[in-house]
Amino acid sequence: MKINRFGNISNNPYKQQINKQNEQQNQQQVKQDQIQISKEALEMQKSGGASKERTERIEQLKNEVQSGNYKVDAEKVAQKFADFWTKA
Repeated sequence: MKINRFGNISNNPYKQQINKQNEQQNQQQVKQDQIQISKEALEMQKSGGASKERTERIEQLKNEVQSGNYKVDAEKVAQKFADFWTKA
């Protein structure tokens, strides 16, 4: 009795599993992130940011902080914290 070699087995389950994993990895790499910006956000961007009064106030505060003349009102800060935590 003579036994011949089988040769390549085309239905190798291990190779099929590896091929499936490779395909899944390739599909995951193809996906890309997307960004959607609402109409309201676009309008806010177009408005130019802060108003003139706010910009002036920010500059004033920056100058006071840099010169060392800025004083924090502890009572106002405490009141803001209390308002925030009691409204929640």
